[in-house]
Amino acid sequence: MEVPRVTRILNNEIVLLAVLSVAAFGVFIFTRHMSTLERQLNAKIAAVWFERGEQYLKAGETNKAIRSFRSATAKVEDDPKYTLALANALAAEKHTQEAESLLFRLREADAENPDVNLSLARLAAQQQGDIQEAVRYYQNALYGRWPGDQLDQRQQVRFELVRFLLAHQQQYLATSELFVLQNRVPDSAAAHIEIAKLFVEANDLPHALQEYAAAIRLDGSNVETLTAAGQVAFQLGNYQQAEEYLRAALEAKPDSQDTRHLLTLTRLVLSADPLLRHLTSWDRKNRLRAAIELSKTRLESCLSQTPDDKASAELQSLKAEAFATEAMLRAKSPPDTDTVRAGVDLVFRMQQAASGACGRPSEADQALLLIGRQHNGERP
Repeated sequence: MEVPRVTRILNNEIVLLAVLSVAAFGVFIFTRHMSTLERQLNAKIAAVWFERGEQYLKAGETNKAIRSFRSATAKVEDDPKYTLALANALAAEKHTQEAESLLFRLREADAENPDVNLSLARLAAQQQGDIQEAVRYYQNALYGRWPGDQLDQRQQVRFELVRFLLAHQQQYLATSELFVLQNRVPDSAAAHIEIAKLFVEANDLPHALQEYAAAIRLDGSNVETLTAAGQVAFQLGNYQQAEEYLRAALEAKPDSQDTRHLLTLTRLVLSADPLLRHLTSWDRKNRLRAAIELSKTRLESCLSQTPDDKASAELQSLKAEAFATEAMLRAKSPPDTDTVRAGVDLVFRMQQAASGACGRPSEADQALLLIGRQHNGERP
């Protein structure tokens, strides 16, 4: 074959190959462009479905929201926001298994995602199953990767965990979480009040009173806070602090009969307790004599009312003990501390017996019961 002819054939083939390559590249560019356009279109459609689902949720139409979120995830399968929204909606409608499956899939992809762990915690709490499983997911959520602008939301999750623990009688764990919150919430009256209420639920009254005191330091005009602080101080037997808070609460709201009653009891305790600090020996003696005299009067009234022979015998025995103690107190020298303590214990036993046999005592008698309980280490 002639060389020019061969050369011509090769050149033609090279040109054809070049043309085919350019065409193939053009098809590739076109296909990729169309694919990008399709993804962008799907993303826009998914966003519309997602927004519609959010609107349905706000309107309380959860089933419609589920259908919208399904449409969004069908258009964009790998978007965790849409999948999480679908899972939460399914959980709200008690489609537990499907919601759990979606959440586990999300967690496998990102184990430190706080929103996913929080949803798993709420799902476990909703099932009323293993409390520890719910707590574990709550903890995972708390120690996950929180954006800097969501730290307030993180604190709300800890509040949610505390309420969950209290609802399931896990006071010890709840108190531990409350100690963390104490050091992390803003120094605001509202925050201290919220924590104080949770400490009350956890039956940790000393820390509840501490938080109420912090709230009052920041806002001393809140009647509800003053009243709550007074009630907690009263329950703890901190009567001087209770008197301060209750007096301020009553001055701000004079028509509160409950506060007035509690303040009256508090003042009666403070004026009648023979074992208060800084009293002279003669003051202790006089207070004890007055307490015994009042308790004797109640015993005598109760004896005239009760038909119960066993109760009457106990009341008579206590009355005789009271006469003997009174005779000892008539001595010129003031009694020592041990004698006063024994007298306070006698008054307490007298008041307890009369309450058991004859019902609710007067405010003055209630005050003597409170004094006895306090010095016996009991809460009011």
